[in-house]
Amino acid sequence: MSDRGVLVILLVLARQNSPLLVTHAADIVQYRLSDPAKEMLGIDPDTVGDADWYYRFWRAFHSLLDVIDPYPGPRNRCLTKDEWQVVIDCRDPVECARKQERIDWVANQLLEASVQEMPHWMRRKWKGNICIDATPVAAHGERGTSKGSDWVSIEPDAAWYVRESDDHRDREDDRGKHYRKSSWGWEATLAVTSTNDPSGPDEFPYVVVAMNFDKPGMDVAGHGLAVALSIVDRGHPVGTATADRAYLPSSKPEDLQLPLRAMGYQLVFDYKNDQLGNRGQFAGAILVEGEWYCPAMPTPLIEATYDFRIKKSIDEATYDQRIGISFVQKSVPTRTVTCQCVVRPLGNLPPSLVRYAIQWAMLLGAPKSSSYPLTLKRSAPTSPRYPSPPTASAKYRQDLHYGSPEWHAMYSTARNTIEGFNGYVKDANHEALDQPGRRRVRGYAAQYLLTAMLIVSANLRKIETFIREQGQDEGVAAKSPKKCRPRRRNRLANYKPTASVPTDGDAPAD
Repeated sequence: MSDRGVLVILLVLARQNSPLLVTHAADIVQYRLSDPAKEMLGIDPDTVGDADWYYRFWRAFHSLLDVIDPYPGPRNRCLTKDEWQVVIDCRDPVECARKQERIDWVANQLLEASVQEMPHWMRRKWKGNICIDATPVAAHGERGTSKGSDWVSIEPDAAWYVRESDDHRDREDDRGKHYRKSSWGWEATLAVTSTNDPSGPDEFPYVVVAMNFDKPGMDVAGHGLAVALSIVDRGHPVGTATADRAYLPSSKPEDLQLPLRAMGYQLVFDYKNDQLGNRGQFAGAILVEGEWYCPAMPTPLIEATYDFRIKKSIDEATYDQRIGISFVQKSVPTRTVTCQCVVRPLGNLPPSLVRYAIQWAMLLGAPKSSSYPLTLKRSAPTSPRYPSPPTASAKYRQDLHYGSPEWHAMYSTARNTIEGFNGYVKDANHEALDQPGRRRVRGYAAQYLLTAMLIVSANLRKIETFIREQGQDEGVAAKSPKKCRPRRRNRLANYKPTASVPTDGDAPAD
């Protein structure tokens, strides 16, 4: 069989909600394909009945995997840790890296094929907003490697996924800890399309446009950047990138934040408890939860999120009021005010920071000492949003005002979208990604490819559902479902005879 035939049959299995097993694939070829379908896949219809299609499909599938498998090794038995170390030492790093690029390309091209199934009018409505997150993919059997055992797992290239850990990794210094929620397997990093307007209706289906696959918690920033690069390389638009705190802002700026900005993405993310408040300064301005402010910003505004989330000393209404006060206005009326800037003289600040200083003086009152008289004429803002250089506090900087209604709408909607897709592809009645017994072929490459096939199937299912609900073409309203006729129930009243009404001629005589 050809590589194309193998991929087509795997997709057929995924689309009909069947386990991705070699036995089921062999049954499709031998018993269920029509003669024209066999010819399309390059299969001679006259030899199907005589061939052992289980082994033929097995050989064809592994022939495909051999070209893209970055982690070759024996899969037919468990190895000791010493034997496994010999396998690792025999792997060529250059060849493994080249095959890793191949399998990443194959998986993302399969996803691209599913995205292209959307009509053009629907696809062009997506403005490039994405949400990045990872979901666990358990190995069949889930028998992981024990630290005290002399044997490795039957899936030695996998690792423990620990839900209680911040990065889902099982570390050496955590020995003795008991994790209630852990599994042996991999982690799939997904980039899902996100809404353009959280307050508006759905304009397109939310599907996976890029993915990556690795051990849990390994190179989180690298995989997040890889899915974004794949999207850009395929010519898709660039918009807002949302991610959880494991990606942003926990990554090093040069590993994720700065490359994403260089590609044109705007960043939206949340902060951990130890990342709130003042996180840096530049040219006299302070960075408070992603925004540049005047250094005279009052402490209650700097610590508003800390007081609300951790100390719980203010209620939600007070928090919203402080966030609203700290929101930067686009312009201010002409007037003379006084403000204190303790880091740099106001004359050395860029015009945007001078506007911040004037705003604090207008809304909260200026300090009495070290004040500077200022006059600002009403004009449109001409300075850039961020001071130069771009590396200034790049780790914690983001593009929406943190805590504002706009931030909450964009962040919560994007996060709910990707969490919803994770549950969608793990639905036991359909793709069932969460059931490893339905994909038993061993090895990193096999699990990566089978996972990609299940996600492609989920994408196609989402697209079909969206088109069915929204209409077949642009401007066509969704058709209301046809009402079913009430079913005739077998009741005793159905057997009641109908009384005939006699006519005048048939009436009995008096």
